[in-house]
Amino acid sequence: MEKEIKDHVVKAYKVFKKPGISFWHKLGEIGIEVGIIVFAVTLSIWLHDISEHNREQKDVKSFLLGLKNDLTNDIIELRGDRDSYIRQGVTFNYIATPAPNFKISADSVKKYQPYLFNITSFTPNNGKYEGFKSSGKLGNIEDDSLQNNITELYQRIIPAILLSTNGYTQRKQALFQCFYENLKKNKDGSNNMLVVLSSDEFVNISGSLISITEIRNRYDAAIEKSQQIIKEINADYGLN
Repeated sequence: MEKEIKDHVVKAYKVFKKPGISFWHKLGEIGIEVGIIVFAVTLSIWLHDISEHNREQKDVKSFLLGLKNDLTNDIIELRGDRDSYIRQGVTFNYIATPAPNFKISADSVKKYQPYLFNITSFTPNNGKYEGFKSSGKLGNIEDDSLQNNITELYQRIIPAILLSTNGYTQRKQALFQCFYENLKKNKDGSNNMLVVLSSDEFVNISGSLISITEIRNRYDAAIEKSQQIIKEINADYGLN
């Protein structure tokens, strides 16, 4: 394209310098050459823009299909985490609201132990999102609703989950500290675990771990938003 433009510039110059031709004739021929040059430049820019747009949309598609896979895996973890918190709430409700003279039994400890001493924390697969965002490419997503939903999920909903679960984890760590500071080994090799679990301090801390409504609602919001994003990606690319 550059060579063709140069040839037309040279041709226009030769017409301008050519003797024996009237000014108006020269002006007409030069005008034709200039018009050809302008058209060639405009066409070149247009073709470049199309090529650039196609490349951008290829990157967008690759990102969105990868994101769909990440969200599919995240939904599995979100559901598992949410169910874990629900069971933790049930566990601590059992411990913190006992009947008079209630003592925790060994069978109850066995039943609830997985949720007494676990830590549940969501780890989002957000590497693709962060990379795409940091490269300034989020704006290339032409589906505004999809772009807004992706941003809302990663900028508002997931941070809200982490804020709630971090607070819950801090309270649970206080429970761990209470347990291990008061746990003692008996001479016969047994321990006083049941006594510690029934102590006022342990029961009081357990009371702060009963309510998981906020956490559950935020997990539900993340699951719903992730499903919506997947649905929009499928619709945009004609996928199932």
